[in-house]
Amino acid sequence: MVDITTPDLLPGLSGNIVKKRLVDMGDGTFAEMTVTTLAASANAVGTVNLGSLNGAATAANQALGNAALSTLTAPFTAATSVALTATIGDTVAHLLGPLTPQLNRQIWVTLNATVQASGTAQLLRSTDGGTTRLAITRQGVAIGTFTFNSMTGAIVNEPVQTETDASATYYLAITLTAGAVSVRMAQ
Repeated sequence: MVDITTPDLLPGLSGNIVKKRLVDMGDGTFAEMTVTTLAASANAVGTVNLGSLNGAATAANQALGNAALSTLTAPFTAATSVALTATIGDTVAHLLGPLTPQLNRQIWVTLNATVQASGTAQLLRSTDGGTTRLAITRQGVAIGTFTFNSMTGAIVNEPVQTETDASATYYLAITLTAGAVSVRMAQ
């Protein structure tokens, strides 16, 4: 048997919408799920009323009785990591960091030449508090390495890594031979 979903049954308070869905439990019974979508949010809150149509609920379903569904978190929330920013206009070697990333979020590197610039930049990763900083590689090839010559405007503005190791920190090594660059490493 298939699940049965009803259309919007009745408007709730303040524009909330209530929908019912009968979920086939595979044993001749159905679980009735009521989902309320809040008008001011994309999140849904639901309640499961377990029972049956044309028969008694099974013991397993009764044991679950009226379980509350968890509320979804907002899909777009600000990162908790602190962005690193700098403006570099000299020919000294700079090491910016550490950036301690929030896990499972992309790390963006932005290099913007405010005055025609030449130089190199490389994203480095450490798992020992910065004592050892290594280039990021994919299949043995360094990524996050940027060389630019007489550039004005955006040199780099892209996600370069998503981190899952809580001990990882990131650094940006940058050396200019000419010009000025604004740097941002953030999530």
